[in-house]
Amino acid sequence: MKKKSPKNINLAGKQEYTVSNSNSEWVLFHNNFSLCSRKVRVCLEEYKIDYHPIHIHILETKDSENLTPEFLKVNPKATVPVLLHKNYPIYESHEQIEYLTSRYLNDSNASESVNEWNRRGSLVGDDLIKGTREYAGNCVALLTQPLFIAMLKKINFSKFLKYFVKHPSKFRAFNFTLYKVIGFSVFRVNSPHQKIALKAINHLNLHLSDLNDHLEAKKWIAGDTFSLADITWMVLLHRLEELQLIDKLLINNKNLKKYYSLLKKRKSFTESILNFNHPSVEMGINRLKKEILKNKNLRSFYGSI
Repeated sequence: MKKKSPKNINLAGKQEYTVSNSNSEWVLFHNNFSLCSRKVRVCLEEYKIDYHPIHIHILETKDSENLTPEFLKVNPKATVPVLLHKNYPIYESHEQIEYLTSRYLNDSNASESVNEWNRRGSLVGDDLIKGTREYAGNCVALLTQPLFIAMLKKINFSKFLKYFVKHPSKFRAFNFTLYKVIGFSVFRVNSPHQKIALKAINHLNLHLSDLNDHLEAKKWIAGDTFSLADITWMVLLHRLEELQLIDKLLINNKNLKKYYSLLKKRKSFTESILNFNHPSVEMGINRLKKEILKNKNLRSFYGSI
């Protein structure tokens, strides 16, 4: 008899219970916009793994399908992605891609350099602010707030009540409700949100500068071989492009700029990121571009970066 899913929501790695009766060996519950979902999709594409994708809407893209009873049985933490292997769930994207790598290992993925840069690019922990010095993924997640606000503009306010009541993370639910109510005003000068974002920028600049130095005379992070760490940084740099920050942050990082151009030429970038785009994301990006030019709070924030 298989073990049942525990009520403890601090889950990571592969579990000892099943949450599905799918006939597919690999199943991915994901969201088109989710940074972590993109990372796992790219990894699956790079390893040429045939998988069954199940799209789960989160509030930013349409509605809170991640809060339905059906999905909470898959992941009580209500987050995507969730990777299933023979119906056994694997939680947390960094654990998922490491699990995939353990089954499709090559020498570059075993190197100390790859492990270090994969670690630094990860998004780790519920308290993202504390991890910005260690993790570039945490920095980028905190900088995504303007795009969240732009995407939430057209979401009906009635959906936020369910979101606030049912979401396991009340901190996240409160912030998203705040984004809906006061919009880009959260980034007024010296506001808590602006201070947090500027701190994230400062730490992110250090991560990017270090990676730029590491890439001197290298094509990929491991040298000539594409690796797990490159997957992690592919999705981070693409998110910075969506946030209209890439040009500013790479202006003095010529190695990193060349590296990102190479990443965008990989088939996995097209197949697992661009081809999974969603109209709500495009709408949010276009609105963000306009607001950066005309909204005084947002103009001030971007101008200070």
